[in-house]
Parts: sequence; C-alpha cells; structure tokens
Amino acid sequence: MLVFEEEYRLLSQEGHLTKSSLLAGLDSIRRANIDDQGRGFFYSGLFELSIGFERLMKIVVVLQHKLENYNLNPTNKQLRAYGHNILDLYKASCSIAKMHNVEMTSSDEQQQILEVLSLFGTGSRYYNLDQITESPRHEDPLKMWSEVINSHIWGLKYSTRQKLEANTFRYIDKMNMASSWYPGRNIDGELMLMSEFHYLYHATEKANFHIVWSLVSLLSPFYSLLSKLSHELHNLAELQGVKQTVPYMYEFFPFFLAPKNLVLKRKKWG
Repeated sequence: MLVFEEEYRLLSQEGHLTKSSLLAGLDSIRRANIDDQGRGFFYSGLFELSIGFERLMKIVVVLQHKLENYNLNPTNKQLRAYGHNILDLYKASCSIAKMHNVEMTSSDEQQQILEVLSLFGTGSRYYNLDQITESPRHEDPLKMWSEVINSHIWGLKYSTRQKLEANTFRYIDKMNMASSWYPGRNIDGELMLMSEFHYLYHATEKANFHIVWSLVSLLSPFYSLLSKLSHELHNLAELQGVKQTVPYMYEFFPFFLAPKNLVLKRKKWG
C-alpha cells in the first residue's frame, strides 16, 4: 500500500505531466499547417493531445473510484481496462460528471476531434509504418484531421472565407500560376493546384485558432469536475481521520478556463 506522501507526490506528478502534454498539444495544433514545414506539428499535436486527454480522464476515473471505495485506488487491471480508448474514457467522464452535477457535452466538431484522438491513441499513430510494412490496420490520422480542419474552415465567418478566396485569386493571377500544381500533396494525400494550396494554407492558419478553442472548451468542464472530486475526497479523508493523499487536481489546469476571445488570439501555449 502506498504511503500518503508518496501517493500525493505521484498524483502531483501526473497532474504536471497531463498539463504539459495538453499545453504542448495545443501549441503544436496552433502551429501546424499543410506545408512541409508545418505538417509535422499535426503529428506532435495529436500525440501530445491523445496522451493528455487519456491521462486527464484516467485521473477522473481514479478519483471517482477513490470516492466510491473509501479512498482506495483502483487496481492496475481496472485502470488498464480502458486502454487508450479516449471515446470510452470520455463517456466514463461524462457519466461521472453527471453524478456531480457538472454539465459535460460535446459538439459535432468536438466529437470529431475525440474520434481522431481515440483512433490515434489506439493505433493510427503507426499508420505510416503500417503502410510501409504492408500492414494497413488503421486510418491515416492526417486524412482524418483534414476533416476536422475543413469543418472549422466552414465555421469561419463568410466574410473571412471571401477575403481568403480573393487574396488567393489575387496572388495566383499575379504569379501566373492559375494552372500550376503544388509540388507536394495535401495532408489527406490528394494532389492540389497552387490555388488550392494557397487558400488552404491560409484558411488552416485561421481555422487552427478555432480548433484550439474547440479543444479548450471541450476541456473546460473538467476543471469543475476535478474541483468537486478533489474537495469531496478531502472531506472524505477528514471524516476518516486520515492524511490527505489527493492534491487539488484542478489547480494544474487553469488554462481550461481561458475565455474564447483570448484563445482566438493566443499564438503560444507550450
């Protein structure tokens, strides 16, 4: 059995690790783009976010188990049963949130993000190597993420999309590239005309701010949930007359409460 101080230290470390993973993931997604210099950030973003979301929700599962079982921790087998399936963990978190009167919902765009992160965590992160070794077991994560980008591009203001189109046509006409092909491919694997590349590059740059907002607003209810779980566990420990083993876990994640107007302007998260 863990001593109280050791359990407190381990949960604190988990809080720091989860915070760092999520912030690094937000930063990478914000910086990612469809050109050769930017596309690597999609992979690092998905990697860090899948880790961060999984660890965040496993913290919730652990705290709820402690609350329901007189401060006892779940077994390794119980926690590992969730695997890396972020969708299952999110459903479990929603059920726990409901018990504590915390509203936790997701939009279609946010559900789309959760699906990509879940597939990435359960195997699609190996897509490139699987394809090379002729073992195609998973979908291309960048192709899936391109759909997330497209849905957020369509979510931009009509005037913004009009301006992006006008700037694209102006640039293509000036450079006489109306029928020129981009030398690479889009992240979904499709060939692009230079006009398509120019539009998507700048549209993705703008859409990324809104994708980050979708992520932050998806994470926001976890602040209240962790607060309630932490305080209830502190009360339980007091009733049991034992030392407190749980930090105030919500304190690791103040950025969950960032307002939309600031998120849509913030360029760095890491």
